[in-house]
Amino acid sequence: MANWEKVNGKFQLCVVKLMIKQLQNLLGQMSKELPGILAAAVVTVEDGMSIAEVRRREDIETAAASAYLASIVKSNAKAINLLADDEEVEDILITTRQYHFIIRHVDDQPFFIFVMTSKEEWLGKARLLIKKYEPQFTGFAGYFEKNYQ
Repeated sequence: MANWEKVNGKFQLCVVKLMIKQLQNLLGQMSKELPGILAAAVVTVEDGMSIAEVRRREDIETAAASAYLASIVKSNAKAINLLADDEEVEDILITTRQYHFIIRHVDDQPFFIFVMTSKEEWLGKARLLIKKYEPQFTGFAGYFEKNYQ
């Protein structure tokens, strides 16, 4: 039995690594479709761990920001429940003078998608692109929940 557990554990680890690689590839495809994407990540809501990420500039610390972004997602959900209990959040949008930060979290999913674009990038196109790839990210979330929680 111990040998099977060892083999099964290695198999599951390989599957997880493969799925992370697939997520990385999806983020890469997204960033190629929209030149204004400066960074993107798939992040766990619970602990803010960046599962996969891409960035166009070395000075963007996507992994470090992920934990803070997760706290925004959790706080936003609490606030919306207090203000408009029957509503679902589609996106969380943060804007600065230079950037758009789009956080897309589907209720009951353990992950969210984070995209950072330049302010010059068309916001509507970025949101459509995230929605286009969302089913593929959601498929990974379903596998994760089924096998690892």
